[in-house]
Parts: sequence; C-alpha cells; structure tokens
Amino acid sequence: MKILFIISNLANGGAERVISTLCDEFSKMGDTCEILYFEQNSGYYEYKATLTHLPLYEKYEKRGILAKLSKFWYKLSKFWHKLNKFWRINKAIKKSNSNAVISMLDQTNINVLISSFFAPKSVIIGEHTDERELKSRFWRAMRRLLYARAKALVVLNESEKNYYNFSKNAKVIYNPLNADFLSPSAPANKENIVLCVGRLESVKNYEFYLKSLALISPDLRKNWRFIIAGDGSQKERLLALNDELKVGAEFIGHAKNTKELYAKASILALPSKSECLPNVLIESIGFYCARISTPTAGAGELITHAKDGIIASELDFAKALEQLMSDEKLRASLAKNALRRLADFEPAKIAFKYKELILS
Repeated sequence: MKILFIISNLANGGAERVISTLCDEFSKMGDTCEILYFEQNSGYYEYKATLTHLPLYEKYEKRGILAKLSKFWYKLSKFWHKLNKFWRINKAIKKSNSNAVISMLDQTNINVLISSFFAPKSVIIGEHTDERELKSRFWRAMRRLLYARAKALVVLNESEKNYYNFSKNAKVIYNPLNADFLSPSAPANKENIVLCVGRLESVKNYEFYLKSLALISPDLRKNWRFIIAGDGSQKERLLALNDELKVGAEFIGHAKNTKELYAKASILALPSKSECLPNVLIESIGFYCARISTPTAGAGELITHAKDGIIASELDFAKALEQLMSDEKLRASLAKNALRRLADFEPAKIAFKYKELILS
C-alpha cells in the first residue's frame, strides 16, 4: 500500500513529527510513503518517505505583455495563478498513484479537499491545532462545508471531536510518541529545574508565565532554575520583561535534544493559552517530570488533576507552581502516576489506528 501525506511546510512542528513517526511505522508494515509539501523542508526530522516539493506559494510575477499593459489583466492572471493551485494539487495526487491521502492542518486540508472535490472519500484529514486558531470567518465556513466530505477527520482530544460534530467520521487519535521517549529513565539526578519547551509566540503565554514566576517567594525561587527552550517572534520582548521582573529565567533557544532537558528537570510547566495535545506533556512523562499546565483542552486530555499532574488557572498558576516546587513528595507521586499513560502513545498502536481508518 502507498500512503501520500500532504502538508504545507516541513518545519519542527508536532504535525511534522507525527508524519515522521507514522512513515517509520508504515514502512515496518511493508507500506511505502510519499510526502507532498508546498513550502520548505527545514530538515528537522528524518522521513522514511519520498519527498515531493510542489512550490504553490512562490512569489507571483507579472507574466505576459497583457499583464504588463493592463492592471485588469494583471489581476485576472494573478487570480488564475491562485486558482491554478487546486489543479496542481489534484495533478500531484493523481501522479502519486497512492491508495490513501492523509492531509495535515486546516488550510492545507481545505486546499486538498477542494482539489479532490470529486473524490473526497479517499482523503483523511488531521487537525493538530485548537479549532479557534483559524480566525477568518470565510475559512471557518469553508472548513465546516468541506470537512463533512472527507473520509475521516483525526482530532487530538474529545473537546475538538465535539466541535467537529459536522464531520461524519471524526476520530480521536493521539500523536505517536517517538520510541526514544517510551522507556522510562531512572528518576535519579533530578535538579531543581522548572522547564518550559515551546515556541516564543503569543499562544504559548510566556509573558504570563514570567509574571507568575515573579509572584513566587524569592527565597524559594533562588534555589531553582527556570529554563525556557524555544525561539520565536516574542524573544526580545520576553528577554526585556525577564530583566524587568528580575526572575532570572534562562532562554536557551531551540533545543535539538530535549531528552537531556527532561532528564534533569523536576517540573515541566506549560502556560499556554490553547493546546490540542501538547507533545511536551507526553514526552516528559518517561523522564519523571511533574507536569503543571494551564487548563487547555490538551491538558485536560493528558492530565488528571492532582493525580498525575496539576491543572491550574492563570489566577492560581503561581501558587500551584510554588507548592509543586516546595513539595518533593508531591512531585514524585505525580510523576510516578503519569507513567501509566505511556502505553497510550506507542507508535505501532497509533499507526494501526490510522491503518484502520484507511482500510475502513
């Protein structure tokens, strides 16, 4: 069987990691995979697949004498250039001669479903972000109209499944966990580190997080390190706020080896505004990190409050984090209980669920 994955950009996101892991598992089953992408391949992950670049979003250039002579013809030809992408996607799908198509993320899903309008039964679409992240009313309406035509919709939590009730076949399938994270490590050599891993963007809510750290007792805070691994557009702003609040958070940039950070950290903190199924709350389980998160849909799916982690609102986050930092027994108990969830994210189990959707 040949499976075609379609995604806009091969960067370092969660969807790309899922595709990488699924390609690996499908290859073990004897299947072949191809990845069709539209923008760039940043080289963060390895893929056991054929990579096909379809440059849909290259900058439009004026073409032809008429386009140069007339604004009307220029606008018309530019419109055709945009419309033409659906034909190009359709052509690429047919050329791949695949048995199944799996598309990832909302804008790409919409483009693929339009391109496959007369054959939507072969398309499985995946959503990896909170449905509220798509702001445009037009594209939300298009999503609602088109998603109902897909063979199946894969979402990451029950809250998202309930929202997408207009999809005839919505399934909750978790992100597979890389095999390197599945074997629990010894909880020894833990340091007083509160770790955050994630992009320095508004949705990750680091401005709130730094202000929360400032509310923690200075006497307690001075015995801990607060490491933030990630990069993004808010870096300079957050560095300035960190200096202003004097909380001493350490911004270390994008971490290529998060396992080393998880192994040292005693606490994994996730202050996000929204999350579907945050990889950090899954990856950190096998490293005995006590997890604390704001109440996102993803956190509700991965944490049972006060049993295997802490879910705290923005009003209570600083107090809850301070309690966690002060209580080693609580940290150990939460981390130990969380280990029971590891089996839910085994790559072979997740790949089998996708295979069931393809064959259904």
